[in-house]
Amino acid sequence: MACLIVTKGQEVGKYFQLGNRTLAGGRDPSREIQIVDPTVSRKHFLIRKDGDGHAIVEMRAKNGIVVNGETYSEKKLADGDEIQVGETTLTYYDDDQPDRTNALEQFRAAGREYREDRTLSGG
Repeated sequence: MACLIVTKGQEVGKYFQLGNRTLAGGRDPSREIQIVDPTVSRKHFLIRKDGDGHAIVEMRAKNGIVVNGETYSEKKLADGDEIQVGETTLTYYDDDQPDRTNALEQFRAAGREYREDRTLSGG
């Protein structure tokens, strides 16, 4: 199973296991892939299943999505791709990292109040 790992920014090491379900990313507390970074839009991107891999799709991103230095509105991801959203970089891996704690499980277990406490104010 594929995953995303924050490799640059405020939350280095944060790990998101990806599956078949579409996941939303951004600063908003309702995003499964919540990134606490003032330069990330509240509703920045989607990660969706695309064939045997995943694709990233820009939603309402003020600063866009950059994959390996190129700006995209939609891009199929390959192993090792570096995705820059705001000042945060996530790296996409084809394989799972089973020794890591899945931030998606923490998201599902946490209450909305906890997620909102982690959100920076602003649009």
